[in-house]
Amino acid sequence: MRTYLALATIVATVTACAGDKAGKTAAESTAIAPGFATAPPTITITARDFAFDAPDTVSAGMVTIRLVNQGPDLHHVQLVHLSDGKTAADFEAGVSAMKPGAPSPPWAHDVAGPNSPLPGGEQSMTEQLEPGNYAVVCFIAGADGVPHVMKGMIRALTVTPATTATAPAPIADINVTMSDYAWQITPDVTAGKHVIRIENIAEQSHEMFLAMLPPGKTAGDLAVWVHKQAGPPPGKPVGGISGMGKGTVAYLQVDLEPGEYGIYCFLPDAKDGKTHVEHSMIRQISVK
Repeated sequence: MRTYLALATIVATVTACAGDKAGKTAAESTAIAPGFATAPPTITITARDFAFDAPDTVSAGMVTIRLVNQGPDLHHVQLVHLSDGKTAADFEAGVSAMKPGAPSPPWAHDVAGPNSPLPGGEQSMTEQLEPGNYAVVCFIAGADGVPHVMKGMIRALTVTPATTATAPAPIADINVTMSDYAWQITPDVTAGKHVIRIENIAEQSHEMFLAMLPPGKTAGDLAVWVHKQAGPPPGKPVGGISGMGKGTVAYLQVDLEPGEYGIYCFLPDAKDGKTHVEHSMIRQISVK
């Protein structure tokens, strides 16, 4: 079972997420963001200690997922598409029985969600969702080393077949291709609002975790800090996308300030269990 203890340690002072699971359906978004010819439906997922408040259903097609982090800890949304008639309850039972580092069952498929912003912040991303059963999960571990999913931070989401025409994919102005173990980014990232098209061509799942670096610090400094945890963390989480499987595409909406940023994949490797950061899946970019 994957864990994201590394992400939790980036903000050393945050530790604590409750919310009801009242049934709701997704609401249509009326605002059209840059890059979108037509606004897709938007679902808002609110993270608290230790639960998600989210819709029960959404129609298949292009969907924007907005994560609002109201807990004092870091939280992300990892979507898991469940095949073979499996449900979120099946996945939760499987997670409880899994050992750390064990692979997910073959009927559980990674689908991107918004990666962790700072507590009090939010992150949105857009992607094509196919009909079926999904689990909404937070794999990030707290200071106690226990992944939030083990504390009940999981809920079901049903994607129903679309009954009307769906929105087209947004028009991206930045393209990111993820492979084992690197990112190809074109063109150079500039300050301001962007829609980033992210595609995973690797054999295994990858994420894109973004952190803004303080003056004088490098992306490598934050990677080293994660393991040693000496002094304040040399970086501030600013979101990204969680794990996505081979051949999948997601669209990330960002509004970046000028500065230095680190890009990381903290997912465990399928072969040796080491994080992809340890396989050099780390990059620094200058945003001007």
